[in-house]
Amino acid sequence: MKKQYSTFIWFMGLMGKRLPLYLAAVLVSTLGLAFERIANARIVEAIVSAAQTREAQGLLWSVAITFILFVIARFIWRFGIIHYNIEARRGVATLEKLVFSKAMRLPYAYYEQHHSADFMSRLTFDTERAGDIYSSRLRRLLAAVISSAVYLVPMFCYSWQLTLCLLGVSILSLTVNTLFTTPMKKVGTKLSKQHSVMLEKLTNILAGMELIKVFPMGKTMWADYSASNEAYYGTQVRSAKLTAALESLNALFDLTGALAFLGLGISFISQNRINLGQLTAIYTLYGSFRYVFLEIGLYLPQMMNCIANAERLHAFLQLEEETDHIFQEPNKPEQGYAVTVDNLSFSYEEALPGQKNLLEHLSFKIKENSFVALTGESGCGKSTLTKLLLGFYEPKEGQICICGKDYRGCSKKEIRDMIAYVPQEPYLYGVSIAENIAYGRSAVSPKDVPMEDIIAAAKAANAHDFITELPKGYQTVAGERGNTLSGGEKQRIALARAVLKNAPVLLLDEATSALDSESEKLVNEAIKKVCQNHTTIMIAHRSSTIAMADEVIAIG
Repeated sequence: MKKQYSTFIWFMGLMGKRLPLYLAAVLVSTLGLAFERIANARIVEAIVSAAQTREAQGLLWSVAITFILFVIARFIWRFGIIHYNIEARRGVATLEKLVFSKAMRLPYAYYEQHHSADFMSRLTFDTERAGDIYSSRLRRLLAAVISSAVYLVPMFCYSWQLTLCLLGVSILSLTVNTLFTTPMKKVGTKLSKQHSVMLEKLTNILAGMELIKVFPMGKTMWADYSASNEAYYGTQVRSAKLTAALESLNALFDLTGALAFLGLGISFISQNRINLGQLTAIYTLYGSFRYVFLEIGLYLPQMMNCIANAERLHAFLQLEEETDHIFQEPNKPEQGYAVTVDNLSFSYEEALPGQKNLLEHLSFKIKENSFVALTGESGCGKSTLTKLLLGFYEPKEGQICICGKDYRGCSKKEIRDMIAYVPQEPYLYGVSIAENIAYGRSAVSPKDVPMEDIIAAAKAANAHDFITELPKGYQTVAGERGNTLSGGEKQRIALARAVLKNAPVLLLDEATSALDSESEKLVNEAIKKVCQNHTTIMIAHRSSTIAMADEVIAIG
């Protein structure tokens, strides 16, 4: 419970300076509705009492004043609800931005070691469920507590004996409801984890649909997903059973309270301890009191359920972020070289504890404006070296210098600003080709990049001709992951994006390994044009690509 309380305090603190406005809106809307119900009970009392005594004198005046108070209370309630909705939606939007912003600051290693569905589950399922605290659960819980206290005041004024009887039944009901809090929270946590697993399996199926079609994997994948779905369904059934049991018990206590009230009420009227109008007013208020009081027991378990999702978000937001500096005193690098790697050693120790060094005491120097091919057997660490050069990981030992700067004295942004990167499998977004190229100039919005600069970059990458032949030219949407384009076309667009960045070092990770001979020829021609004014490092396997290099460095 202590952990849940601290998580709740942290979660509400995310609203910052808006929290007092949010709580004020909840209070105003709650009091407005409570006073409206009290005014309604007062009108009922006046009418019933007048009918019982057959004295209508002053009834109209009493009802008119109470009705005016009713209208004022309704206005206050509506005013509070409007402002509450504004603050609640702002809180949810802030939460979503916070989670997404955190994702942008996590180290690259996190995404290599975790399935994308895990993040998607936190961004969608957990964020939505935790956001319910802002958008509904907390308001309903606070409204239930505050309204219950407000309704008790006039009820005690009418008859403290009847009120105590009704309160006793309600407290018993609340106690039973509270007992459901722990199992409801456990079910909520289990649902969240199972949803993440199910989303992970679904993502794998959609991403590997080509293989599923080619190989007879459909039944296996379906069985795997169905097992996860059945487990999720089973937990949902468990949740539904708990909810049904809770609602049934609440209905039982509701009936018990009504019977006890009627029995005592009839007895009190016969003893002239209360009149029919007051009895009717108490029961009218009790209807509102009972409803909100039982909501405490109903929404408290649901609140705990949402806090379980907030705990997952809290754990996600506490993950270690990518450090901007290595915090070591930089050495003075040797001048005249674009890239210097000295005595570099590295292993994926965090992901694979005990793994031996993948790179061991690696050293080489690359002159400015030269074209170097990095070669080596598969698994020798070539792609790992690109990740180190890009600052995704930090060396275990050794030194990396680029453009006369030691990595240990540079921020990650400085490092990446000096490198234009083209991966083996280029990623294109589902936007226009022009916008995909414009992402290379990250300092400004893609829409602010001059079209002539985009075209110039495309021409340098041998992409202009095929782009202009497309139905909408540069405004053609590339599709998800660029699936409307061929491998060679995607590679040239990625190269154009790198050209537009105009960084001093061009880093290519096996840019032609998956291309046919014709596409390879076009990409190689583009690389030749681009590398004239840049230091180019290319991981290569093909002899045609290696032949283009001024120098070949063997890794491993």
